[in-house]
Amino acid sequence: MPDRILVVDDEVDELAGWETALKKAGYVVRTASSAANALALCDEFMFDLVILDYVMPKMKGLELLARIRKKIPLVRSIVVSGKLGLPEQEIKDTIRGDVETDRYFHKPVTNEQLLEAIAEVLKEAQQNRPWATIAAEHVEGEKGSVSKAKDAQGKLRKHVRKG
Repeated sequence: MPDRILVVDDEVDELAGWETALKKAGYVVRTASSAANALALCDEFMFDLVILDYVMPKMKGLELLARIRKKIPLVRSIVVSGKLGLPEQEIKDTIRGDVETDRYFHKPVTNEQLLEAIAEVLKEAQQNRPWATIAAEHVEGEKGSVSKAKDAQGKLRKHVRKG
């Protein structure tokens, strides 16, 4: 069965481009242009990976990811953004450490970069996480996943204001 991917971005042209590239690569793809649509899709479908924009109206990507993980605890993630204005490594460290996202990219992201990252993330998901570890992380993660996402957003926001 092909891997199932949810792509969330409020920029519809980018969303359409990624959908086309991912479908050509053999993935089952659903798209959402808002956090509300993404959450509704997660009620209907199971996804192996979610690719989401960090900066979206109404709900930031990290909070959305935390909410998606309440519905699909084992979903892997790639966060993409081009509007933060911070050093890329600083963003990666904050997002990975506080929210446990698998990859972070600054926009623009080429289809090749995205496809390579997807393949790596999905391969890692199959190889590196024993079921007992996943279950323990999920139980612990549910307790603070939304608050961790909000803390990470606050850290990033503080750095953006300084710059």
